[in-house]
Amino acid sequence: MDKPKGKFTVKEYPVPEPGPGTLLLKVEMCGICGTDVHYWLGDEPILRFPFPVLFGHEVVGRAVSIGEGVNTDILGNPVKIGDRIILVPLVTCGKCYYCTIAREPVKCLNAKAYGHIQDGKPYFTGGYSDYLYVFIPNTVFLKTDLPAEVAIFTEPLSIAVNAVERVRVNPGETVVIQGSGPIGLMTLICAMEAGATKTIVVGGPKERLKLAEELGADRTINIYDVKDSRKRVEIVRKETPGGFGADVVFECAGVPEAVPEGIDYLRFFGRYCEAGNFANTGTVEINPCTHICAKCAIIVGAWSSLPDHCVKALRILETGKYPIEKLISHKLPLERLEEAFRALSTNYEIDGKEATKVVVTPQ
Repeated sequence: MDKPKGKFTVKEYPVPEPGPGTLLLKVEMCGICGTDVHYWLGDEPILRFPFPVLFGHEVVGRAVSIGEGVNTDILGNPVKIGDRIILVPLVTCGKCYYCTIAREPVKCLNAKAYGHIQDGKPYFTGGYSDYLYVFIPNTVFLKTDLPAEVAIFTEPLSIAVNAVERVRVNPGETVVIQGSGPIGLMTLICAMEAGATKTIVVGGPKERLKLAEELGADRTINIYDVKDSRKRVEIVRKETPGGFGADVVFECAGVPEAVPEGIDYLRFFGRYCEAGNFANTGTVEINPCTHICAKCAIIVGAWSSLPDHCVKALRILETGKYPIEKLISHKLPLERLEEAFRALSTNYEIDGKEATKVVVTPQ
């Protein structure tokens, strides 16, 4: 992509020969992330990068060439040509203030991320391509035998793992998820894995809420049917013990206006996790007295993920408990990438069908 709201161009480059410590993947599938769509729209990104940029960070591929010194994945599993590989896109330095003192490496001062690197430095650094060159020192990757349609969810599921860890969901708790897109549905999975006894998904349209129910949601609320936010708050609170409100709420819709409503779902001393606004889409008004002090609300943010979150996500996928592959609504070639971005920024419809999770299959 050449600039915000710019054109996607398919180019041909020479395929690199991996040097020591590097790896070349033949991309099988790359998920389209909602954050990339926001960046394409021109919304201010958290992670800054120079244009033109090679997007695509939710990557699954096959190892086609392996450089000297690359023998295993991060878990010690032997790696050979032909193995299916999941990439952890964010690479941290391990030396800066945030990596060592603050111990929050997601904010690494020297971080690099596949899918957010300027075109030509080097080639094949994003997943919307035939190949991906794993070249950054300290890159973490995982070998898997899962089908590509399942393995592709490792990175986005790791975002949900991080969010759930940030607020420590406990057994017996009622959890509300705002948003029924891919991140919301995967946060639902992670909340249930963490022990949530009751889960409520507030979102829409109905096809996505059906997926939420199939994944295990106890209650869904369709925002297109219940249009009054005050009514939605009333419904949610009636679903909680004593009508006091939810223990934990996750905002996964990426809509600023959802935040005050979500805080209203909370009980006294409830926890609110903002996990959907990864790009600056605007501000929203909240009341510090009624939304924070009067509730003694605990409000935290979650962003990105690290290798340990990806390992945990992969373990969840390997259980086979969740029909997560059903989230994939469209598989598109590279040539239709811009069409997909336009659909995901407007009416969420491609080929007459609602788009839930769209993946690019270069082959």
